[in-house]
Amino acid sequence: YIAGAYPFQIQVTKTYSQVNLFEDLKALYKIAGLKGQKVAFIFTDAEVKEEAFLEYINQMLMTGEVAGLIPKDEQDLIVNETRPVMKKEAPESLDTYDNLWNFFLSRVRDNLHLCLCFSPVGEKFSRRARNFPGLINGCTIDWFLPWPQDALVAVSTKLIGDFSMACS
Repeated sequence: YIAGAYPFQIQVTKTYSQVNLFEDLKALYKIAGLKGQKVAFIFTDAEVKEEAFLEYINQMLMTGEVAGLIPKDEQDLIVNETRPVMKKEAPESLDTYDNLWNFFLSRVRDNLHLCLCFSPVGEKFSRRARNFPGLINGCTIDWFLPWPQDALVAVSTKLIGDFSMACS
């Protein structure tokens, strides 16, 4: 699903703030939306320097947009850079500002993948899941703990039980 995607992870420093996060997200939006390149944004619970970071991640998961991320003047530049791409990929679409912006956002939604790496242990995760529902509703959860043998057999039987295999 994300094979060949450009991996990106923020570098948290003492001075890393919402401004830095927005700059990083804007760069990822441009790679995914303008260039059309797949991006895997890896975000761990250790990188949640401010709880507000999770509000932006929640918005990305639920709508694909972050309110206030891209100022109007930068949106205008993006729309102009999107025009040739939209004319090539969707020639039937009308060349309007809204159509160009929506085309850009749809490419971001298609190409920007969030890989959230959070520990489910403790109260912090439960509180974050309640406050930011996209962390649960907008994600596929992979649980990396040992499974019981009967669970492994049940899942494998369900997935490949009817698959004919030649054993030698």
